[in-house]
Amino acid sequence: MPAPTVAEQLVLGGRALISSEGTADLSVRRLVEAAGRSTMCVYSHFGNRKRLLAEVYRSCADDLTAALAGARDAIGLERDYTAYARKEPRHFLYLFAVDLETFGLDQSLRLDLIDTVLDRAAAHLEGDRHDALAWWLRLHGAVWLDTVQRLAGSPDRFDTTTARRR
Repeated sequence: MPAPTVAEQLVLGGRALISSEGTADLSVRRLVEAAGRSTMCVYSHFGNRKRLLAEVYRSCADDLTAALAGARDAIGLERDYTAYARKEPRHFLYLFAVDLETFGLDQSLRLDLIDTVLDRAAAHLEGDRHDALAWWLRLHGAVWLDTVQRLAGSPDRFDTTTARRR
């Protein structure tokens, strides 16, 4: 496997920073430190911090959709969605809870990701888009709460397992 390009290193560094520390300090300085690169790399490869963070977002979104790709039915989709959030809780929050506008990112990134998840859900539920949205809202709310309480160190404060069940 070839070594990652400088642009890929910056995206991986951004992902690593979010995974370890969350999104509180996504400055160019912190992003390049996490990638082991120089500040100039951000500007020469992405033009600005905003474009780098958009690529980090897309990379995390691609991981989520890849995690859902193997599901054969709605139960598998629920299992894989939950597993992704448990494996990458801070990425999950970056994808769905962080105010993207604070990073200069367009909310359409998030809406595009939700569209992708809903398309996959509709195929597994053998229902329409409305059914898929109702299913996802129930699942997502439970997974989001589970994620938040785990990061807060109170993993059992609210029982989210019942809400995740079909």
